[in-house]
Amino acid sequence: MLGKMYLKRKFKEYDQGMSELFADCDEQSVESFDGTRIAYRTVGEGLPLVVCPGVFTTYMFFHYMKDYFSPRHQVILWDYRGHPDSEVPADLESITIENCARDLKAVLDDAGVDKAIVIGFSMGVMTILEFYKRYRKRVLGLIPINGPYAEGFGFVSESETVQDALVSGLEFLSEYTWLVEWFRPIMVTPINIPIAKRVELNPTLCSDEDMKLYFDYAAKMDWHAGFQALAAMGKYDGTDILDKVKVPTLLICGENDTWTPKRIADEMHRRIKGSEYTTIPGGSHATPAENPEMINFRIDLFLRTHFHDLMEA
Repeated sequence: MLGKMYLKRKFKEYDQGMSELFADCDEQSVESFDGTRIAYRTVGEGLPLVVCPGVFTTYMFFHYMKDYFSPRHQVILWDYRGHPDSEVPADLESITIENCARDLKAVLDDAGVDKAIVIGFSMGVMTILEFYKRYRKRVLGLIPINGPYAEGFGFVSESETVQDALVSGLEFLSEYTWLVEWFRPIMVTPINIPIAKRVELNPTLCSDEDMKLYFDYAAKMDWHAGFQALAAMGKYDGTDILDKVKVPTLLICGENDTWTPKRIADEMHRRIKGSEYTTIPGGSHATPAENPEMINFRIDLFLRTHFHDLMEA
């Protein structure tokens, strides 16, 4: 009982924090191809930038990007199917990277956006690659940040056998979430922040407030859907898309990202002809929250180099 009351209070704090960070955005939702409601927010006018977040997280890390670019661009942020702002689909097996790309199309259609720069973080990198594969005429440019094109669990092992075993384990947890439900209240306790900074994050760069929002969001998720989304990330392979990318592309990775090893970004850069590549010094997997100024500056330079005429139109 105390655990449920504590969670309820933390979720209320999360909702209030997100409302304050994104108070300048219009909240919208659209029914996707299978009737699942997909939530999104939009702010600003100009050349559209659409942000695809990571799995088990939302666009909270991108409030820095929203604040920086919205005076000159339309910025669209959205939540994946099965994630808290959007709806859990009737069929959990519909949570796939391919369907996330279809959901993105529904968001852009509803927002009246024909073409956009698509930005992907973590699992969002897979999403934007699949979107490009399906709807390439709607993509002006690609900006993959700290994410893989394949090997969703490359930080554990390059072995396909290990990857397949992890996918099977996640699908099992998706069905039997009660096995880990005890961990939900622990996720919103303050002790998680120093642990995360010690294990993965750059402790001098990532703010406690951003990390608090992250853990509150992860605890708020429907874990049936969350584990299914993680499994989808482990199944996806966008290798065949890389050689076919013909739009300006900016790759960004964290120097010390253990979740998406630098070798994966190196291979993307090698395979995507003419791509630009920036490594964030000291950056972990959470570079959008750790060093937003450097990322925003680098993206701004990329946009002004390749899309100056469209920005001035």
